[in-house]
Amino acid sequence: MRAMLIALLVVSGLWAGYWVVGSRAMESAVDQWFAQPHGELTASRSDVSISGFPNRFDLTVTDPVLADTTLGWGWSAPFAQVFMMTWKPWHLIAALPQEQRIDTPMGPFTLRSSQLEGSLVVIPGTALALDRTVLSGEGLALSGKSGWEVAATKATFATRLMPDDAKAHEIGFDATTVSPDASFLMALAGRSDLPEQIEEIHLDAVATLTAPLDRYSQQNAPQLARLVVKQGLLRWGTLVVSAEGMVEPDANGLASGRIDLRVENWRELVPVLVAAGLITAEVSPTVTRAMELLSAQGDNPTILTVPLSFQSGRMSLGPLPLGPAPRLN
Repeated sequence: MRAMLIALLVVSGLWAGYWVVGSRAMESAVDQWFAQPHGELTASRSDVSISGFPNRFDLTVTDPVLADTTLGWGWSAPFAQVFMMTWKPWHLIAALPQEQRIDTPMGPFTLRSSQLEGSLVVIPGTALALDRTVLSGEGLALSGKSGWEVAATKATFATRLMPDDAKAHEIGFDATTVSPDASFLMALAGRSDLPEQIEEIHLDAVATLTAPLDRYSQQNAPQLARLVVKQGLLRWGTLVVSAEGMVEPDANGLASGRIDLRVENWRELVPVLVAAGLITAEVSPTVTRAMELLSAQGDNPTILTVPLSFQSGRMSLGPLPLGPAPRLN
């Protein structure tokens, strides 16, 4: 009995020592990361602390700020917390605050949520390659500086490394009860009987990058090489849009490729295009007539099958020009 007690005390002491050494090493590594230069990326924080003894490393970074001064992207929050079990440090769990700021080339955005958490798993080894991620939130609202806001009851974003390609990741996104911006709904009112909330948005895709996502990503700077949409779905009242296809960046970084759309009750789509500013109300009768001709080629005149094409820096829906193609890189 005495020997067992001594052994237990020794093991407990070793475990406590491991936690102390590990927590100090983690805190030092985080401080060094914020202190060292990262090219165009700037990073700052007001404090770093470690807790969770004896079975977890709980990292809290206060007032984190990340910014890419060249591309105009950035992120800041009152705090960020990362938790990991002491025996499984390659599996990270993150808790994020109810309000965050996201800076983009289009301007700043504010993300609010009642709950937002995520997890990240890397492959143990020297490269620490990204294996999978999950980000899930409830009571979400994304707002812009001009006052617009898009909300969702629940949304989940997840990625998983493809087993046969170290540079490809499967992407999944689901959002339920999505509320478009009020000004968009006002522009839509009187033109459509669609409800004020989108029931479901779903995406299943595979993104192939130019380099793996691992500890060397800062030097290799992975960019999108190809996006294959395996299944896309928008369910909004009687309007149901499904999609599949492939896009990739052209020499200028703009989208090039084709996404095939299947639109059920396509007449509801025309006022949506007008409210979104993709077409004018004056040309909507012409667009409706063109869609009538296209849908008449199928077995069901209420279903429209049409390509969303990206070519030479332009975007078009079938024969209908929609404007500039989006930038991918």
